[in-house]
Amino acid sequence: MKQMLRCLLAASLTLIGTAALAEDTWKIGAPQPMTGADAPFGDKFKKAYSMAVDEINANGGVNGRKLEIVIEDHQAKNPLAATVAEKLITEDKVLILTGGRASGQAIEIASVAQRLKTPYLVDHPSADAITAKGWDWVFRQNPPGSIYPEAFHKFITEIPGAMPKSVAVVYDNTLFGKTIAGATMAFLKSKHVPIVADEAYPVNTLDFKPIMTKVKAANPDYLLMMAVATTDAILMTRHAKEIGVAPRAFVGFGGGFGVSDFATQLGPLAENVFSSASWSGNPNAPLTATFYKNYQARYGLHPHEHEVEGYSVIYVIADALKRAKLTGNVEADREAVRQALLATDMETAFGKTKFGNWTGPNGDHYTNQNIYSPEHSVLAQWHKGQLLNVYPKANAETAYAFPE
Repeated sequence: MKQMLRCLLAASLTLIGTAALAEDTWKIGAPQPMTGADAPFGDKFKKAYSMAVDEINANGGVNGRKLEIVIEDHQAKNPLAATVAEKLITEDKVLILTGGRASGQAIEIASVAQRLKTPYLVDHPSADAITAKGWDWVFRQNPPGSIYPEAFHKFITEIPGAMPKSVAVVYDNTLFGKTIAGATMAFLKSKHVPIVADEAYPVNTLDFKPIMTKVKAANPDYLLMMAVATTDAILMTRHAKEIGVAPRAFVGFGGGFGVSDFATQLGPLAENVFSSASWSGNPNAPLTATFYKNYQARYGLHPHEHEVEGYSVIYVIADALKRAKLTGNVEADREAVRQALLATDMETAFGKTKFGNWTGPNGDHYTNQNIYSPEHSVLAQWHKGQLLNVYPKANAETAYAFPE
């Protein structure tokens, strides 16, 4: 009997110790697509989060506690994104959410976060609506979608001879695609550039040849493409080139154009394709240069926008947690974290981060949006399997290749 009691006591102490260990972390929830067609994006963010968490924990964590990232798979399905966000808040008791991946999923997560009074710091989803609804529990580090084309707009305006004579615009019918296409076409119309094709398509289209046949007939000077899904970006580019669409420039806008699979699957067909999107930090800045070097050493991959966003957002969260007056009451602590985010003013590998309320170039009024967003757009180009910044010059990693 005594032996049994000793065993039961030991087991109880083990359970108590395990529970104490689990509670001795600051939990960050991250809904991401870990399976399905968008899994490559989820994997990119998982790598970036893990690297940041490991670095912070190796340096003592935050106020004596380690960070813990809790990733839930939403399979790139909007309703499931809402479900897993609610699970992370109500069951896993996370203090803050990040992630989301695509804008449609982020809108669902943001709605849940607002309802359940939990901070949500967006790291990549870009639809303007995410921070244009007046939600006070939702913050965004990366720029809204209408900012993505800014580097492209500056490029064609500032580089002699780069202004297109005509454009074809092909975009998916998601919040992401419609936001960027709308901003880009509005700008081009203001410059009196003819839009000779305006084609929307459903996500995960398997055959772009009918659309590209129309584009070929329109004979555009530039082909502009918006695709949230990697497979769409790959097939769109492949089918365009296979049927002989030959514009002066192929230009993507982040999304599927910013993933390594784009180059590995397309091979030479990816060469010199542009992508104007949320930037990946200034590679000449010490924090960014160090991140690039360490990420390549750890994973053997060249990072870009997604990795820099995911890595940096963990440091922003850690900074807020460090400054928040946390009590152990999860509801009160979430409010403390929200207040700390409101006072954020820091530099990361992504760049400067400070949240505020302001009006964007499209007239939207943003709440808790990074005030430095207008500076965070870069034009990159695929060169020999790597997506490298080419414009503006201050952030360039290599020279752009552009036919005269």
